[in-house]
Amino acid sequence: MIDSLTVLVLSASLALLFFTAAKHKLNSPGRFRAQLAAYELVPSAILPSLARAIPLAEMAVFFLILMPFTRTWAAVLAAGLLTSYTVAMAMNILRGRDNIDCGCGGLQQILSYWLLLRNAALIIGCLLLVIPSTDRALVWADFILLTLMLAALCGTYLLVEQLVRNQTFSKSRRISHG
Repeated sequence: MIDSLTVLVLSASLALLFFTAAKHKLNSPGRFRAQLAAYELVPSAILPSLARAIPLAEMAVFFLILMPFTRTWAAVLAAGLLTSYTVAMAMNILRGRDNIDCGCGGLQQILSYWLLLRNAALIIGCLLLVIPSTDRALVWADFILLTLMLAALCGTYLLVEQLVRNQTFSKSRRISHG
């Protein structure tokens, strides 16, 4: 069993992640469709439907992972989405096609092993939510810890994202300068 505070921290963190990912895709559907097409893994006939379904599934994770009675299913859906993204990235990296935008949302990030590692950590976080939690009642100090832990996780995630972006920038400069 895992502590109920850990469940809240993981749920809130993953909810924020999936909300921002879905928001970026819904705000720029043409860009996301192009990013998805660049992977060259799905037939072009189903690409428009898939490009609409993915952000809707991510938004479903956002809503469902916050509710205790749907959290387990949302965590499984989140792990499935992240696993499929990771497999698609790995396939393209192994094919030597690592100079494409991952489509994760926000600023451009080219495929890298760092993204695979980041996704593996996120998948572990999702799978932890499948483990039953304690019935411990939360006290006021838990909410302070929740806030601090969320801030630490968000800060760590943003740091990793910046490192990946720096790698993207560095690689694009090397390519353009020969």
